[in-house]
Amino acid sequence: MSASQVSGDRLSGFDKAGIVFGGFVGRNFSEKISGQMEISFIQKGSRSSVNKEDNSYYRMRLHYIQVPVLFQYKVGKKIDLEVGPSAGVLVFSEENDQLGLINNTPPFEDMDVSFNAGGSYQIGEHWTFNARYSASILPVRKFQGSYNFNFFDRGQYNELIELAFLYRF
Repeated sequence: MSASQVSGDRLSGFDKAGIVFGGFVGRNFSEKISGQMEISFIQKGSRSSVNKEDNSYYRMRLHYIQVPVLFQYKVGKKIDLEVGPSAGVLVFSEENDQLGLINNTPPFEDMDVSFNAGGSYQIGEHWTFNARYSASILPVRKFQGSYNFNFFDRGQYNELIELAFLYRF
């Protein structure tokens, strides 16, 4: 499960729910240090709630095939911390409002390069609970307009909170 938002869309909050699924391989480098590479399908985007005064709403749906490469450090018998980059390829994008599909929007970038940080808790011999935060390093949609007086406003960026159960063979 994921909860996402897009920084730079003038909305706030992790209001867009999505799914995450995929597979991973891992390798232990020492007793405390390991690495993990994943491939997953992940839904990101942004959403505003329905405005009760005029029934307006907004929804941005972005679907990616993503490949994180994570470095993990064992801090306890059952707890790991993880950090690392990921690269995602955009496979679907759509924006809607109360009038339907929005067609005249600037295009999204084909790639999403992100930084990930999180942790895992082993809850059984094969099962692990994982929580992760992910943020785009490069904009997923560049700033559109002729005037940009804010140095930090460089476009729209994905942000994601991910909660997952992992099964290890």
